[in-house]
Amino acid sequence: MSRPFRHTDPGTDEPTWLLDDRWDAVPAREARELVTAYDLIVLLAPHPDDECLGAGGLLATALAERVKTTVVLASDGEGSHPHSQVSPAELARRRSAEASRAAAALGGPRSVSLSLPDGGLDGHVEAMAQAVAEALGEGRCLVLTTWSADGHPDHEAAARAVTRAVAGRAIADVAFVPVWLWQWGCPDDLPWEHLILVDLEPNALSAKENAIACHRTQVEPLGQGAGEETLLAEHIVARFSRVVETLIVPGEPAVGRSGQRRDRARTFDAMYDDGSDPWDFGRWYERRKRALTMAVPAHERYARVLDIGCATGELTELLAQRADSVVAVDVSERAIAIARARLGDPGDSIDFRVGECPVVIRELRSQGRKFDLIALSEVGYFLTGSELLASLRAIRGLLPDGGEVVSVHWRHPTDGIPLDGPRVDAQMRAVFGAPRVDYRDDDLLLTVHGGQVR
Repeated sequence: MSRPFRHTDPGTDEPTWLLDDRWDAVPAREARELVTAYDLIVLLAPHPDDECLGAGGLLATALAERVKTTVVLASDGEGSHPHSQVSPAELARRRSAEASRAAAALGGPRSVSLSLPDGGLDGHVEAMAQAVAEALGEGRCLVLTTWSADGHPDHEAAARAVTRAVAGRAIADVAFVPVWLWQWGCPDDLPWEHLILVDLEPNALSAKENAIACHRTQVEPLGQGAGEETLLAEHIVARFSRVVETLIVPGEPAVGRSGQRRDRARTFDAMYDDGSDPWDFGRWYERRKRALTMAVPAHERYARVLDIGCATGELTELLAQRADSVVAVDVSERAIAIARARLGDPGDSIDFRVGECPVVIRELRSQGRKFDLIALSEVGYFLTGSELLASLRAIRGLLPDGGEVVSVHWRHPTDGIPLDGPRVDAQMRAVFGAPRVDYRDDDLLLTVHGGQVR
């Protein structure tokens, strides 16, 4: 059912969406695992840009994995600016060209353009269904489109078309993506029991970001006059800049199957096998980073501090000098053993714990623990997108009023790990808002969220 909403409305903000605890029960799948379960992926986009917003990262992953991918563009998007001085025909031409550039940015899917009327897709469900059916192959297929309750009549018509196209096809799975729901809706409007989170890697996130930017008629104003305004303003695009994508999946198709989790603890333990320092904690970058980290908290002393990803305890030792008590956690049991041996017997001032994010942080939250200062130093990009967001939700629950989170992220490209520093930093800003301290140099990003200077 269509909903009255305006793109100029502020809509529901990102913290409200991302901090809802119901996300913790939503299963997550790696994009690569998901797409390689299929021989073909078909996406029906009601308008140019819908192919990027809801599932652009998934499409980019499929194309990188050489999974056959087809995008069916139902309309040319000529109705996006009804009060513009730009004619509908010219706008259709521009938007079709943008869709071609966006497709190239995603990796070059096969594209089919139907040129059906923008704003009138409700009367062309059969034509869309036929185009989708013709795009389906003989192998196992995943068909994507906008959600049936997305609030836009064209988006809901596309959902009906896909449902009709796959009826009776046992080898075709369907997943829907919210687009405008993120604007008009709130967490209670999500069908939580049918959600799946898709973890995206940096290359797919970059491809999606570049593809969205190709739709200049939507992310920039057409001109200076009335009716020429930006449709996808920054607060709207932010919902499609998450490190995960959200699928709504009826039933239990292949996308719902769980793969093997990587054994992160064993990987990190192995780094300490020969007793070496795998991170070279004595080098200038590390020493400088610790000095900066200790310089930015607002207060001289804290009652309770949490050090997430403590490794062998170099930062933990400094935090303990300014705290009554420190809880220091790390996924590596061997790193914790080295930290204990190096720091001797700290008594009750340091509590070392072995645990993996987000589980260990949730455990602390479930115990009702609160921390005046939480340090998250070069940890976030070792987590998948869903793990990162779950960890940030749990961290938020550990903060009392006035509590502070100090985060540090390596700024350079990463390889072989789920995320990178700028992505983690962006998600922290989405969850916690603008930081009180915002420092960056060529090597690192350092922020402090929360806290008040006394």
